[in-house]
Amino acid sequence: MPRYYEFEISLPGIEPRIWRRLLIRTAATFADLHKAIRDCFGWQDYHLWVFRLPTFEGRQIAGIPEDDEFGRQAPDGRHVKVSEYFADGRVAAWCEYVYDFGDNWVHEVKLVRIVGDKTVFRRRMLDGARACPPEDCGGVTGYERLLRFLRTGKTGESGLTPEQLRSWLGDWTPDGFDLAAVKATFDR
Repeated sequence: MPRYYEFEISLPGIEPRIWRRLLIRTAATFADLHKAIRDCFGWQDYHLWVFRLPTFEGRQIAGIPEDDEFGRQAPDGRHVKVSEYFADGRVAAWCEYVYDFGDNWVHEVKLVRIVGDKTVFRRRMLDGARACPPEDCGGVTGYERLLRFLRTGKTGESGLTPEQLRSWLGDWTPDGFDLAAVKATFDR
């Protein structure tokens, strides 16, 4: 019977909580897990990313292997198996995934359990809540400014007019998470 990791991924420091729960095959690499997180959160893949242990120094587990701009030398995520860290709780029960080193979106990636399923698939979306922040909004503080703008109509320090900011946001709303729509493109 095929086995899968059940992960819960969330963005700490934001309330109400933004989170996703998914299954991914136990043979997956960290590059596969990156793609799953990107797709279920709705990130556009414009930025660099890395997985790291949740320690003081945050030792890198896997990411984009050569990054001279930021001086990071992460092991190549295409070749590091998720099982090297999560199989039977060998190294960690959770890690951090950082997307966009400028906005610094730190995600908590927690192993919920390892499950068997008679169905063979690469990944499956299970649940989630709230919309992912817009790409390049300025991290947690920029996201909070967007929420304030939606509540008050005031743009604050953004340098944009309310009309420009509404245009940039388009139809994005903080509660706009549609599980069925995400599952339709995510599940394979």
